[in-house]
Amino acid sequence: MIPPPAQWLRPASLVAAIVIVTLGHFLTPLNRQIQHDVLVRLYYLPIVLGGLWYGLRGGLGTAGLITLVYLPHVLVVEHGIMTIGYLLEIPILIAVGLLVGLMVDRQEHYRRGLEIQTETLAQSHRELQEQTRLLLEKETQLRRADRLSALGQLSAGLAHEIRNPLGSIKGAVEILQDDYPPGHPKAEFYAILLKEVERLNDVLTNFLSFARPVTPRFAPVDVREILTALEGLISGQARAHRVQIFLSFHVGPSRVMADEMLLKQAFLNIMLNGVEAIPEGGDLAISTRLRPESTAGGRPEWVEVVFDDTGPGIPEEDQGRIFDPFFTTKKDGTGLGLAITHRIIENHHGTIRVMSQRGKGTTFVVALPLEGAIGL
Repeated sequence: MIPPPAQWLRPASLVAAIVIVTLGHFLTPLNRQIQHDVLVRLYYLPIVLGGLWYGLRGGLGTAGLITLVYLPHVLVVEHGIMTIGYLLEIPILIAVGLLVGLMVDRQEHYRRGLEIQTETLAQSHRELQEQTRLLLEKETQLRRADRLSALGQLSAGLAHEIRNPLGSIKGAVEILQDDYPPGHPKAEFYAILLKEVERLNDVLTNFLSFARPVTPRFAPVDVREILTALEGLISGQARAHRVQIFLSFHVGPSRVMADEMLLKQAFLNIMLNGVEAIPEGGDLAISTRLRPESTAGGRPEWVEVVFDDTGPGIPEEDQGRIFDPFFTTKKDGTGLGLAITHRIIENHHGTIRVMSQRGKGTTFVVALPLEGAIGL
């Protein structure tokens, strides 16, 4: 936008040029024919400038103004035989203004067309990038679904073949353990056997979670109440790891449509991961917030739960695989906890993402649609 003082500079320049040339005509003696011819040609300068600056209206407007001030000079002052020549000059002035204005307008129209095409191409490029991103996400989800499907089939067979003998082993060890009082050297080995049997049983339970995924039973639940209950549940384990848990909740709606047991399982997996990732003490901050950019009619649609620990962080090369089955950085981990969590959150129409830096901790952000959100 042209500043107010400068927007009058061009019109003033055109008017000044026309006035100067016209005064030159009136003040130049009639016998100086060459000077009059030069002055007539000088009229073309403001006409061209008017056309360049303002297009057709500028070119014709300037030519019209020149005609108004120049025609009286031709008619009143006696130029003899040159009067006809000067009169014929007027349509030429108008034609020049018309041509320059049309050329400039056409160039401006062409420029605007190019700008529109550029913006259209840029918009198409952005849409293509978004579609590419969505396709890559879908491809990742399909690959994960294929792995989970294969894992489910494998788990169903293995769990059936292993769980029954495992139960027999546990029962036999418990019977044999009764023959040795606490403190006996062999009692320690029986305790180790029972602990390992329980661990194998937990692994089988996780396998079965993939083999027979539970269909969520949706009902209104309060995210803040679930997190408060889970904080009390893991407080003992947190103290054992010298981890302090901090809860911070937003003010506003926090009810979501969810299967309470499954949502507790998902949140518990993340919280336990955070506690176990801090072996030498630290903090686990759990907070909730409304997603500010997702509003409909002034009403928020999403609530986010943020789990922020002060652990060692996750290597960048591993962050894209932490939700894959069997991927784990723990020595005794199964690599199924976060995979199950990811599936639960997706089944609740939500999203989960991770942000981490080596030595600066890890942050998990779970987003869930609020109760009554549009389209859900």
